[in-house]
Amino acid sequence: MMLRRMLLITFFCFFCNLCFGKDLFPSENNEIDSVEVYYDLIAEENYNADYKPNVTGMIIGGSLTGVGMFLAGVAIYEWYSVHSHPDSENFGDGLGRSLFGIFCALGSIPFLGVGIPVLSYNIYQYSVRKKHACKRDEYQNALDRYKLRKNDGESSVFRIMLFPSLNVIDGGGGINAFLLF
Repeated sequence: MMLRRMLLITFFCFFCNLCFGKDLFPSENNEIDSVEVYYDLIAEENYNADYKPNVTGMIIGGSLTGVGMFLAGVAIYEWYSVHSHPDSENFGDGLGRSLFGIFCALGSIPFLGVGIPVLSYNIYQYSVRKKHACKRDEYQNALDRYKLRKNDGESSVFRIMLFPSLNVIDGGGGINAFLLF
């Protein structure tokens, strides 16, 4: 009796899997070609991915900041050397070095005032545009993989397959669903 029951359940499982394991949605109606979507994404990221002008801006901003820091360093050195040894120099040399230090300090202000904002803005824009370039490359790689998969005959169609199932050991049953992408 138990053997007959097991054979009947086994036959039912195989029969149902072969008969009912069909696609619920035919693949002809759901097939979407994603090539145009990838092209649009790549074009959108390509618009924001040019970071070469930011490299030029970083060079210019870095040069201006460097000149400003050099002049500020000279001004600090002159101020320190005049004030650290006031007795060793005559009044004219001390006054000349003090004025030179003041002019260097005043000269460093426009270089630093322009160089630091230009440098920081271009560093920020470089990082943002570099991320867009990386995202564009990811989309391009995904498009290449999609084309390769499509040319190999694999479909990227979403399919659902339902199979009835019986659990002989625990005495239950149900429906299994397989999602295929």
